[in-house]
Amino acid sequence: MSTATHAPSSAINYGNVQETVVDGIRDMILDGELRPDERLRQDDLADRFGVSTMPIREALRQLQAEGLVTFYPRQGARVARLSVSEYEEIFRIRRELESLACRWAVEHFERIPLAHLRLLLEEIEATEARFDDGQGRLQLAREFFFTIFEASEKEHLLRILSSLWDVSQHYRCHFSSLPEIVPQRVATYRKLYRACEARESEGLIEAFRDMWAVREPTRIPLLHEEQAQEQTK
Repeated sequence: MSTATHAPSSAINYGNVQETVVDGIRDMILDGELRPDERLRQDDLADRFGVSTMPIREALRQLQAEGLVTFYPRQGARVARLSVSEYEEIFRIRRELESLACRWAVEHFERIPLAHLRLLLEEIEATEARFDDGQGRLQLAREFFFTIFEASEKEHLLRILSSLWDVSQHYRCHFSSLPEIVPQRVATYRKLYRACEARESEGLIEAFRDMWAVREPTRIPLLHEEQAQEQTK
């Protein structure tokens, strides 16, 4: 397991140790330093963060709940593998629930803070142009979408969607690294913003429908190809 590129954070000395360890391991996975199916040795991680194995063990359990880590009998913890079936399940549920959130949100366009949404769009465009901050792009995208979803004011739906975005994070990170889909992503954000600005109910719903229509036909074959390559190794 490589530990060369991440130095221990100074926050470990005075911040919340558990939270720091969870965030650190999560970043190592999402940044690609820890690869899918790579074994997570608790002693190595404890040395990396300068802590005992107890907070490492608890952090791995939390990341298991987020879908980033898998525990195997007699093998311990590994970075979760990318799975076609899991991707299809998670993103089909997300598609249905996000469509529902949009339908409720369009009933109250006045709740969408357009100035904030515009600022997020500008930050997304700048970050996508640089293509140098994967985690920044993911966080901005999440905030952009939830700024729209929150107009629904459906507490239970928003909580479920937040959880689904958590467990789909490693897939979002994986596909976010593909530069060829950047123009498509930016066009989607702009279309969503214009629909909100114009208060076009059908336009917003259509933008979401179009977004999902282009995702699965391109990404599922990529996952199938990668799974096949892994099986031949």
